Amino acid sequence: MTPIELFGASVILFLIVAAGTYLGVFLALQAFFGESSWQDLPAAETDGE
Repeated sequence: MTPIELFGASVILFLIVAAGTYLGVFLALQAFFGESSWQDLPAAETDGE
């Protein structure tokens, strides 16, 4: 493999890992808070209940 091919493969691998990590963290936080989206969090906190 040429250095350019190695660099391209590294970038693609990094993007896949980064996307997987982001989705994993996002889904874990979503499950932890039990909210359908981040937009619901401020409304839930300031509901006065």
